[in-house]
Amino acid sequence: MSLISMQIPAQSLRFSIFQGISVKQNGQNLSFPWAGGMNSMQYQSMDLNGDGVMDMVCFDRTSNQVSTFLQDSRGDFTFAPGYAMKFPVIENWFAMADYNQDGRKDLFCSSAAGIKVYQNKSVNGQIYFEKVKDPLYTKGFTGLINLYVASPDIPVIADVDSDGDVDVLAFEPGGHYIEFHENVSLQKSGKADLDFEKSPQYWGNFVHHDCRDAQILNSVISPQSVGAVNRVDHVGNSLGRTANNDLFFGQVACTNLGMLKNVGTQQQVSYSNIDFDYLGGLSVGVGVFYSATPLQLNGKTEELFVSLNTPDNTGFRQDFQHASFRIVGGKSKPFLQDQMIDVGEKASPCFFDVDEDGDLDLLIGHAGYRVANDVKSSMYLYENQSGTFQFKTADYLGLGVSESLTDLVLQVQGNQMLVVGQSAEGSKVFYLSKQQIARVSLVLNPGEIPFMSPWGNLVITRTGRIQSAANADWGQLSKESWQVRSCQFADMDGDGTAEFIGIDLEGNWHIGNYDVLTNLISWRTADFQGFTVGRNARLSVADFNADGRQDLVVGTGAGGIYLLENKSNSPVWDAMTEQTLQVWPNPNSGLIHVLTNQPGELQLYNTLGQKASTLHVEPGRTYDLYVKQLGFIRFVDDKGRVSTQKLQQD
Repeated sequence: MSLISMQIPAQSLRFSIFQGISVKQNGQNLSFPWAGGMNSMQYQSMDLNGDGVMDMVCFDRTSNQVSTFLQDSRGDFTFAPGYAMKFPVIENWFAMADYNQDGRKDLFCSSAAGIKVYQNKSVNGQIYFEKVKDPLYTKGFTGLINLYVASPDIPVIADVDSDGDVDVLAFEPGGHYIEFHENVSLQKSGKADLDFEKSPQYWGNFVHHDCRDAQILNSVISPQSVGAVNRVDHVGNSLGRTANNDLFFGQVACTNLGMLKNVGTQQQVSYSNIDFDYLGGLSVGVGVFYSATPLQLNGKTEELFVSLNTPDNTGFRQDFQHASFRIVGGKSKPFLQDQMIDVGEKASPCFFDVDEDGDLDLLIGHAGYRVANDVKSSMYLYENQSGTFQFKTADYLGLGVSESLTDLVLQVQGNQMLVVGQSAEGSKVFYLSKQQIARVSLVLNPGEIPFMSPWGNLVITRTGRIQSAANADWGQLSKESWQVRSCQFADMDGDGTAEFIGIDLEGNWHIGNYDVLTNLISWRTADFQGFTVGRNARLSVADFNADGRQDLVVGTGAGGIYLLENKSNSPVWDAMTEQTLQVWPNPNSGLIHVLTNQPGELQLYNTLGQKASTLHVEPGRTYDLYVKQLGFIRFVDDKGRVSTQKLQQD
């Protein structure tokens, strides 16, 4: 049977989020294992699907990634990434509030100049945000000025004085007093809008210096009355507000979360005392700079959502594997994060047949955890048991015990895996094969990641460029405005040639075809349906659903995993529903790809018609074969049906 008799032209590339693989951990099936992990989380509620039930919008400060979860009438959540793709790029912080009283929550978020605002103009269930202010202004004492919010902070954006429009509470530039920016649009025009005036006095007569150095003053505090204070530099504060104007506050270097109880009214707040240890006695992990967000998701009861809030894990002080909590009735429980794969931060996943039983298992490297006075990075193993991935160990082969490594990166290379970690001595490289791991000697600079390509050994440098032994600027990537974070080479469109698939430092995709003669990459468009993966992502490829297409496996900066199914079109893949054996390219120059839709035996014959070798093949898996001096291929499936393909040389 001669099925493919010509070179396959380049096809369109298309990928979509895939969640169809079950994962079991600690005896339970995870609800959304491939939701990407969580680190420094901020939470807001919004009815995403128009069913009248508040859903959850989450933003991770470490990866700049938005994730969305639908809530049903029972209070259960479902990962729904399609809604996240409708949000604009967010950095530092965000808040959602209906400023124009049209029944739709609008988006406030960090801007280089303070605050920018997106109006929610969703129609017929189609979410759409349009930017209307950047920056947002307030009337100061000498005229209009930017409404200032320091980028590390989280402000309050809500109707704090109960007059019907949205106000802003934010720390002043020194980070010690809370400014009140009153929205006066209703008073002036009778229409809710974005007209702010800075109050001549600070909010709540509250002054904050350090973790447990704060006080409530009896006198009214105004900018004019504040003299020099003994202060630390403004390095970050978070604010969270209840409907009763109680305030939660955290600071960037502090392990505690403070709380101010309002014993006054909505219009005239009066804080009576400061609880510096609101989280005392609650199990909320270990870390610094907590933030707290009160939200009303069901009924009239507010619940508190708590997380860490730093943009990174300097000094490995954060337990990012336990970083998202919901506090109800004075008790804390993990929120969302416990229902997904999460190895801490900077996950590096690979599908690899660890136990050589014929199916793909999952190994994941990560950035590491603090253990006593050391940092340890290890490999997580999820074993494939009849299609369900079962968590087996957090330190496969004891690498975390035997080596002091950080930022562990995994890559599949044929029947072995390359493991690269960073150490005090620089990059260390290991080969993993047949459930054994051995150190190999490679000369690398600190931070460099080696990998194999169709053009030999390459290295990603710390500056995000690619080089080989003979080419310091492979692909001339130095001319690009972005820097490579992670990349792979694989045939993503079934044309017989490998594509370069890269993710840059900000999580954007770059796909193209490399020309060795010109040392250039011809960039191609690819449809990811608007899905991004956030900062600090790592990439691998695998046919995880056994359909013959190479799919994308992304380890996120937040320590989780996204699976992106390859939905690209190809004559080879499209023919698989009706034709058993696919061979391409044909004519060929010595290398062919073979794919079958049934298990069986592949028989290779030379030009004299003599059988040269045999190979057992599994359905849906593409095999690369060197076929010089071969005349044809014969495939016999397990039911005895025969297909043949004559081979032609270029």
